[in-house]
Amino acid sequence: MKGQFLIASRTPPTERDIYADKSALVLAWLLRADSVNRDFSLREVAGATGASLGLVQAVLEALVRDGCLVTVGLRTAKRFRLKDSRTILKSWTERYSIVKKCKMWNYRSALKNRLELIDVLKRSNFHKKTALALHSAADVLGFKNTNLQTLELYLLDPKIKTGLEKKLELEPQERGYEVLLIRPFYKSILAKEAEATKSAPLLKSPALLTFLDLYNFPLRGREQADFMAERVPELKKIHKKG
Repeated sequence: MKGQFLIASRTPPTERDIYADKSALVLAWLLRADSVNRDFSLREVAGATGASLGLVQAVLEALVRDGCLVTVGLRTAKRFRLKDSRTILKSWTERYSIVKKCKMWNYRSALKNRLELIDVLKRSNFHKKTALALHSAADVLGFKNTNLQTLELYLLDPKIKTGLEKKLELEPQERGYEVLLIRPFYKSILAKEAEATKSAPLLKSPALLTFLDLYNFPLRGREQADFMAERVPELKKIHKKG
């Protein structure tokens, strides 16, 4: 069941572009601080992201056409250099909306508050199959700017939905939510983050994806995204360059 602001929000699949799931691994790598002000090769990006050479080439060539990258050298010696990270991020926010791209379910819970919900989640078998998202992720990242006490969770394994509903004592809610379960669009980014932080007691969406998710989210999303853009180092650097 969906809340009012989620009704009829999803759009049908479109042709794959550079803002698609696996392509986003390349974009995310480019926006990291260590790719700025230096040259890099196709193979370097492919090795760092796990994306195929063909996919990396398609994404980089599209960004060259858009004026975001410049090429250095020719043929087999050709390398790339990031010229305009701000335009990449701006275009990404224009192309992606979590409400349009992700299926969501909203609930109320019989548990008292978010702290109790998270405590139950940590002690369950589901804590490695979910990841904090949206406002919950911003809170754990240390950049929360709202008083919301909601819990938003990405389902890394869609099969756990029914079991998670029982464990967190969830009941569908028509409007608003206390708990929001989300089927991710950017599964590849979340899988890479899960692998890098597998020892953490609770997984979370990385800062860049959290910013993108919040940017077009109707519940105080832009406010929280702007707050992060001014304070999260990797995002702040991009905005400074603009």
